[in-house]
Amino acid sequence: MVSTRGCLIKIHASRTNMLDVKVENRPSRLSSPAGRQDILRVMESLGHYLLRERVALPGVGAIEAFEGQDVRTGIDVLAFRPISEPLPALSMPHTLPWIDQEGDAWIAEIPVGAVKTAWLAGRIDTARLTQWCKQLATVLHQAQEQNIPVGYVIPELVWARGSRVWLGGVGVSNPGHARDFPGLLNTVKVLAGEAYPALPWREALEDYVAGHIDYSALLQQLEVEGESPVPDPHHLRADALEARRARAAGGGMGDAVQGEGASSSLEARRARAAGEGSVQDEATVEASDKSPATAAPDSERQAHSKSLHVEVSQPTSPPATSTPPRRIRIEERLEPPFEVLEPPLPSRRAVALWMWLIPLVLLLAGLGWWVRSRTPSSTALTVYPVEFRLQPPGPGASLIILEAPEGSQMPLNIEVAQLPGRVDFDRPGIYRIRVRVQGRVPVESLIEVPNPGGVTISLR
Repeated sequence: MVSTRGCLIKIHASRTNMLDVKVENRPSRLSSPAGRQDILRVMESLGHYLLRERVALPGVGAIEAFEGQDVRTGIDVLAFRPISEPLPALSMPHTLPWIDQEGDAWIAEIPVGAVKTAWLAGRIDTARLTQWCKQLATVLHQAQEQNIPVGYVIPELVWARGSRVWLGGVGVSNPGHARDFPGLLNTVKVLAGEAYPALPWREALEDYVAGHIDYSALLQQLEVEGESPVPDPHHLRADALEARRARAAGGGMGDAVQGEGASSSLEARRARAAGEGSVQDEATVEASDKSPATAAPDSERQAHSKSLHVEVSQPTSPPATSTPPRRIRIEERLEPPFEVLEPPLPSRRAVALWMWLIPLVLLLAGLGWWVRSRTPSSTALTVYPVEFRLQPPGPGASLIILEAPEGSQMPLNIEVAQLPGRVDFDRPGIYRIRVRVQGRVPVESLIEVPNPGGVTISLR
């Protein structure tokens, strides 16, 4: 019996080993509105947020965490409850920003395209894991400096997209500890999998969690290991080819040595045979003096030993027939076939003009530098205004800066202006912004400052 969505297939085997297939259509739970209502009734709702899956937090605390979705915009969220304190205003990178508070629940927004790191456990390369560990350690260090609780650090609360990670639940307290440094170590172990004992900065991370070294020492170790060169597979392939050629050359040398050994053993065998022949000659003479009866067999043996002669003939290579080289004569004319035009020599007037012009240019450059150095520099703060427009025009929108260039003091993840209108930025560069309008999907965009033509935001 095989059940499919919307139908049921029954397979009966007869005695003749033939198959009888019967298809019975049955209504599916998803095909009817009542079935969809039953599935939605199982999910818990929190205002306009639909809680889909519960996140198992370590310990026996009363805090619960849920993965959910905003039914208005479809954005994934992370909810923590029950929390009686007001929603904190965080401006820290690599943390999930808090966007709403529904009763006793805090709601954090998950970036678009980010995935849970628990799904990637054991499949992360060392370079990316080094970057993630550095970012998580930075979050804990900044939270410790600002006295912000970080009660839970587990792979289910860490979300990643490329080389960036975001930690959820920054600001949620845990009765057991203020900041979950052991959770950082356990998270790295889970993400590394079997490769954790071979991590080059493993001891530094364990010493940091145990309190033996400070944050700067850990950061220095992570940066040193992150900058270590990775072996190039092309170089490894070339090294393997060179090793193979060396082994082949070694085998040829071994054959040559073996041939030399064989020739030397043959020479030794000849010398030994010659020595035995001389000894046999002396024995024959002595035997002939003593007993003539035994002289005949000895002489036969001597004749037999002398008749044994071993010769090794080596094949001779035929002489190479060399052909005389062909002589090719190339004649080149010393003078070209066309008329050569030479540039005219500079006149004395041009030389004098250049000799006066070069010092004059240097004098003017020095005078300009002196005037500029004496002019007081303006200490006024430079701003870069950008005009924002909405398309189509309608109700006002809020502007939130998600990422800012280095050196900018603009607050992150907080509403900074109302659109349409003019917004002043303090640093030039690339900004990642989000425009949120009530009842519409938030729009994320990258803008370049300064932008004389302004920015037009197309709402969906």
